Amino acid sequence: MAEVGKHIRKIRKEKNLTQDELAERLHCTRQTISNYETGKSEPDIALLIELAGVLGVEINDLIYGPKKKENKKRQKKRAVAALVTAGVLFMIIRILLPFAQEYGYRYFEMAPAWLLQYTLRPFVLTLLGWGIAEAGKAFADICIWKNRSQRTIRIIRICYYITAVILTVSAVLALCTAVDLTYVWWKTSQMRKLQESFDSSTISSGMPGWVVTHYVRVVVLYRLGGAGFFLGAALGLCKLENQPDS
Repeated sequence: MAEVGKHIRKIRKEKNLTQDELAERLHCTRQTISNYETGKSEPDIALLIELAGVLGVEINDLIYGPKKKENKKRQKKRAVAALVTAGVLFMIIRILLPFAQEYGYRYFEMAPAWLLQYTLRPFVLTLLGWGIAEAGKAFADICIWKNRSQRTIRIIRICYYITAVILTVSAVLALCTAVDLTYVWWKTSQMRKLQESFDSSTISSGMPGWVVTHYVRVVVLYRLGGAGFFLGAALGLCKLENQPDS
């Protein structure tokens, strides 16, 4: 409760109220309001409830600070930016993929199509899932940790960290494979300039073998395309905001 006075002063100024005006609405003296704001005295719970009603805020805003509305504004911007970015990238993939596949069939080089399908697409799906989760929290106030016990909140936090680790590992593998595919694509183009026909399997990989194994590409990266959406949503839903909503 030590910071309550600062929060009262901050919210009062945001509402463009003077100490006299607030005191008049609360039917008390200006000195009483001053004592609250300077920390010389603290309002009881009943007065906090009345203060919240007069100032048009929630009681948590007086106790913990008016952070929730500010976070909502930033959350809405993040959600809209994520959804717009994901939509634009999806359009780019849909437009470029037929050309990449035609290029692969013509020159027996599938690196461009793989880059679009198995590296960029999983990232876009992850971004889409995260954006939808953020939009749900920002616009519909969907928060899975609200009114939950501390034990449940700890479990949610653990889920968030596990999801973050999975996404980090998957992102590293996808980036490594993207670098490798780009290298093979570039090397193929160089060799094609020197000779009309060649065996593309003779091109050595530019990355360590454990990064570009067939198992990693097929099992991890291919399936990440379908799982990315759910991983992104889990990352957004499980993240606990620095707010006292629980």
